[in-house]
Amino acid sequence: MTRDEAERLLAELPEHLADMAAFSLATWLRESNVTGLCWSQIDLDRRVAWVHADEAKGKRPIGVPLNVDATLIMHRWQGRHAERVFCWIPRGKTTWLPIEKAGTAAFKKALGRAGIRDFRWHDLRHTWASWHVQAGTPLHVLQELGGWSSYQMVQR
Repeated sequence: MTRDEAERLLAELPEHLADMAAFSLATWLRESNVTGLCWSQIDLDRRVAWVHADEAKGKRPIGVPLNVDATLIMHRWQGRHAERVFCWIPRGKTTWLPIEKAGTAAFKKALGRAGIRDFRWHDLRHTWASWHVQAGTPLHVLQELGGWSSYQMVQR
């Protein structure tokens, strides 16, 4: 996904999905890591989040640096839900509820309106990695940042 495509997609998404997608683009986190992200996994003072080993695909804990974009998103979501970061208020309700799935029909419809085809939520992770490579991040650094267990996975 190009940066222009990303901007178009984010503009078409409802607030909660736009911020979740932007957070994924800023951090590499998988859909399940973003939807399940708890405030106990965030340290805004140190600008870091972490994925517990039982929540990581590779079954080892991963530190996630939070860039300016990710940090701003976290600040916007503070105070909405006591435990979970990303949440929403269903129509007709007044209480914030945790989001269980991000790659929903709303996400797919927004992709269509943005003119983006053949794209899944997981491709946000691939986009994050591609943008890093394009910016000159060495592959061994990208491997560590993205939590890949092997250099071969990064090369893919």
